Amino acid sequence: MKQRLFCLALAAALLTGCGAAPSGTTPDTAAVSSGRGEEAAETTAPTGLHVLDSGDAQGFYSAGSSLDAGLSRLNYVDYATLTAAPLCADPACTHNSDTCTACLPEGQTLYGVKIFNEDRLVIMAARSPDYWPVLYTAARDGSDRQLLYEGSATAYLSVGDTLLMGDGAYVYFCVTEEDPEDPALSGGLYRIPVTGGEAQRLFTTTNHTMVGVVDGGILCVFYDLTDPSGAGARHLRLYATDGSYTDLMSWTDADPARSFAVDGDRILWMAESGAAGWLKTDGSSGQVSVEWPFTVGSGDEEKLVNLDSRMPVLDGQLLVNVTGWDSDMVTDRYALNPETGSLTPLPLSYMAGELKRPLDLSAVVGDKVLCTFAVNYLPVSSVAEDGTTVEVEQAQARIGLLSLADFWAGNPNYEEITCTMPMAL
Repeated sequence: MKQRLFCLALAAALLTGCGAAPSGTTPDTAAVSSGRGEEAAETTAPTGLHVLDSGDAQGFYSAGSSLDAGLSRLNYVDYATLTAAPLCADPACTHNSDTCTACLPEGQTLYGVKIFNEDRLVIMAARSPDYWPVLYTAARDGSDRQLLYEGSATAYLSVGDTLLMGDGAYVYFCVTEEDPEDPALSGGLYRIPVTGGEAQRLFTTTNHTMVGVVDGGILCVFYDLTDPSGAGARHLRLYATDGSYTDLMSWTDADPARSFAVDGDRILWMAESGAAGWLKTDGSSGQVSVEWPFTVGSGDEEKLVNLDSRMPVLDGQLLVNVTGWDSDMVTDRYALNPETGSLTPLPLSYMAGELKRPLDLSAVVGDKVLCTFAVNYLPVSSVAEDGTTVEVEQAQARIGLLSLADFWAGNPNYEEITCTMPMAL
């Protein structure tokens, strides 16, 4: 049997390379946006409640896998040496058993690695067979891994959309709960001391997608399933940690779908119709009508605006992917200024198999971006769940640093990062 392994989720898409594990470092990088794992650099560590990030000025942590052993693996990109590695300091380690600090135990799937402070990481995983959530903390070099929180098959983290947050003392996260007697999902915001202890439910909410942190509040898109009109009410809701909230925007299923991003004290939004704008918690707002160079829609001659659960932002501009409905399904990217409506085509792309993809961005490092700029496929043998050996094609990404000036100008002048182990997307 021959299979091709390919994942479009950027958080899991980047990096299973080889290099040196980090020593204790001081994080001074904070997220510029939400969505696809994109990060940005700031000069100081964030204070107060904030979204936890995967990178800082020294390097970037990511989720990967070891196909030969079937284990999830933590990885680290070192900007100083331009190397990528399993998060393990043992030079003799082969990184294919759970005795390695980079590998999770068998049966656990790694979904994210976040920096909590200068000493500790927070690791999000799921445990089979029911894939309930597990949170760990670990030292920045991957050692001293400690279980922080474990859910159940009916109380789980929505790993595709959930943000992990912190305030210097606590880790904040949302849990979704299923009740066999009630088809509606419920859950709430929890926090737990990073040093360990009991998880505390701060408030109860239902059916939401987290967007980020604004002015010390937690921004969510809330889906009101109790709306008696059946219109499918949606609200952009800002929660305080005591459960009180303010609705900043409302719409229904009859309106174009929309997505959001946090950019400092601004909330940027993008609609499936192609319109865009911004708002702040003080009530100020703006909206623009964008002059797209094509017709936005789902018809044969139209192009679809791809909305992420959290839109990526770079230098105050939304990064918007659009896909044509022709047989090639080509995806192009534009930078959209939400204040003026101006569009800038972003030409850098690569081929992943038969798919053309815009350049994948993972972090901003000073005046550069960390990106995936090529994908090759290598034949490998993998152990299937039934214990048989199957032949697969493992996607090996080429990653590097690119100056922001070259990114905006479309110049592919990459500083390639060396990986001595295959990288699985």
